[in-house]
Amino acid sequence: MLIEQVKANDCYFLRESILRPGQPKENWTFATDDDPRTIHLAMKNDNEVVAIVSLLPEKNEDLPNHPWRLRGMAVKHKLRGQGIGQRLLVALIEKTNDGVWCTARKNVQNFYLQNGFEIYGDEFVMNGMPHVKMKTI
Repeated sequence: MLIEQVKANDCYFLRESILRPGQPKENWTFATDDDPRTIHLAMKNDNEVVAIVSLLPEKNEDLPNHPWRLRGMAVKHKLRGQGIGQRLLVALIEKTNDGVWCTARKNVQNFYLQNGFEIYGDEFVMNGMPHVKMKTI
C-alpha cells in the first residue's frame, strides 16, 4: 500500500462514512480543505483509498508554536490494527517542522499518545462524544 498526497475530495468518502456517518457535508468538510498549504494524505490499496488524514493551517491561541491542525484521520474498519494509521500519521508529521495539534476522540487518544502527542487541557464533549485536546511534544 502506498501513501500519496491527494486532494480534499479524495478524503470525503471516508470522512463521511467513518467519522460522521449520516451527517451533513458541513460536518466533514473544513474551511481550509482547499488552502494551498493544506496537506491531505491517503493510503491506497489498488487505487482504493483505505486511510486518510489532513493537516490544516489553523492557529490555536493556546499553542502559538503549533500552527497545524490534524483533522479527519480515518482507516477503513477492516484494516485497523495493521499499522496503517501510524504510517500515515508519521508521513504527515514529517511534512512540517512545526507543532501539530488536534482534538481527538477519547477512545483513540492512546493511538496519539503512542505516536508523540500529549494531552493538554480538559476533556470535553463534541458531536456527542468525549474528546481530548492533543499536541505534538
